[in-house]
Amino acid sequence: WGTHNCGHREDAGVVCNDIILVGGSTWYEGRVEIYYSNRWGTVCDDLWDINDASVACKQLGYPKALAYKASAYFGAGSGTIWLDNVRCSGTETRVHSCSANSWGSNDCSHGEDTGVVCQSVRLVGGVYDSEGRVEIFQNGQWGTVCDDNWSLNDAHVVCREVGFSGAISYKTGAFYGAGTGGIFMDDVSCTGREGRLRDCRFPGWSYHNCGHTEDAGVVCRGVRLVGGSSSSEGRVEVFYRGSW
Repeated sequence: WGTHNCGHREDAGVVCNDIILVGGSTWYEGRVEIYYSNRWGTVCDDLWDINDASVACKQLGYPKALAYKASAYFGAGSGTIWLDNVRCSGTETRVHSCSANSWGSNDCSHGEDTGVVCQSVRLVGGVYDSEGRVEIFQNGQWGTVCDDNWSLNDAHVVCREVGFSGAISYKTGAFYGAGTGGIFMDDVSCTGREGRLRDCRFPGWSYHNCGHTEDAGVVCRGVRLVGGSSSSEGRVEVFYRGSW
């Protein structure tokens, strides 16, 4: 203690997140709680929708929300209900910036506490939103997937999880650049029917024999057909800047 070669011009600081998820079974889901006026409190589910949930998820470092939850789905909180009638456009960076009743003004009980399920897979390093290095969120950090046994079935699962209809191709050898941090999955073996990459078979979290030069990637279908009577017809929709 007290041993250093510093001046106060080198004093360190932090910026903390004032939103957390509580009560979920994983890092990426839970009841939304917000810090305001030196206290944690909840958000009422009146008008809560996928836009609000996506802003909450983005504030926590995820790409977007997969689902929003109401009626204390992740359990009832306690203390103050800080926000009610939240109306985010989806472009905000913080829930605090969304339109809502004044702080603490609500007609709710904790039986109406909101929740979210955030997207825990993202694509990084691609030219388009529909391609990139596969990264997965685990234990509070983003990490990569090794390309050992990486296949089109694995790519299909990733692409559907991030909102596309499926994959065009899979990439190996750090095609979209080498990632950093942990390599969380190796020898992934998906059937192609799983809803999430983490539901596929693999030896275990962070169990691998890889370097980041083996980071896996995908190219997803950025076009879909909607409203037809079969899968071969419909209105043409294109994915751009995070939305169809």
